[in-house]
Amino acid sequence: MLVSYLVVGTGLWFAVLRSQPFPAVTSSAGGLAPSGGSQQLPQNHPPLALPEEVKKRIAELVEKANAAPQDVQAWKTLAEVQFRASQVDASYRSAALASYRHVLELVPNDPDALRGVGNVYYDLEEYAKAIEYYQRYLAQKPEDLNVRTDLGTMYLYSNDIDRAVAEYQTVIEKDPSFFQAHFNLGIAYHERGQSEKARESLLRAKSLASDQNIQARIDQVLAQLNGSAVPSTSVSSAEVARSPFQQAVERILRDQQIMGQRITRIEWLAAAEARVFLQNFPMDGMPAEIRGRLVEKLRSQIAEAKRTAGMRSTARVDLIDADTQKIMETINS
Repeated sequence: MLVSYLVVGTGLWFAVLRSQPFPAVTSSAGGLAPSGGSQQLPQNHPPLALPEEVKKRIAELVEKANAAPQDVQAWKTLAEVQFRASQVDASYRSAALASYRHVLELVPNDPDALRGVGNVYYDLEEYAKAIEYYQRYLAQKPEDLNVRTDLGTMYLYSNDIDRAVAEYQTVIEKDPSFFQAHFNLGIAYHERGQSEKARESLLRAKSLASDQNIQARIDQVLAQLNGSAVPSTSVSSAEVARSPFQQAVERILRDQQIMGQRITRIEWLAAAEARVFLQNFPMDGMPAEIRGRLVEKLRSQIAEAKRTAGMRSTARVDLIDADTQKIMETINS
């Protein structure tokens, strides 16, 4: 049971890492970049590092897989965990690729392994190889819109604009609310010189984005597309005039490994009442023990910040899903 728990827990946290809610704005090709690829941290964000317990768990999985070279599930689990780890530490990419390839030696058309190899080549920027494996995967699972979007992005990075447009359009036909396909289609149209279509697609992507920060980023992309100055982001006096307690709580929240980089904004409704908006941080999917440890850690650290600031009133922090506006957890301290 402990082995199963650790695999599920590790997989969850790396799944949070893998998901990228918004692409970088600039690239070497055309000044704009489509969504996808390796994780990119906010500017001045401290570098991420794998916790030692995760490294130890990966080593245990390697030992287990090596001891059972014909065990497909053991190798698939190892490959997936190594791939998730590679989103933080790129040195795990080659290991993930080797593990996925071992699965394909055992089951030549295993869809999970085909997708995994494609993802590794995506991150390695070996676009032709990523395309090959994504195509093989989609031959079995043509309805996977995430992989089809990634395939379109590989075509786009390979300067095969027409195929990129076709893939994004196919995704949108299946799911008109698929944000990344609309955004990427806008970039593809821009690369093809169809400025008005690019603008339409980007505006549609903006209409699908509920988070104000993402909308602001799209405005920046539109400004680049139009050749105008990128609008600056204003900071309100309320955002500047944080109390020492509020500043301490914001540091606590943003310093949390994994969770910190998912914070899109923090709103203070009162001196000790905050709303924290998180993008792609599925607390509801966490194992109960992991979630409980996270909540208790935050409660304890906020309580310490209260003591340091000499506060007596109860502090309340709501953790909110930025897309659905649902309160995922309330921390009272």
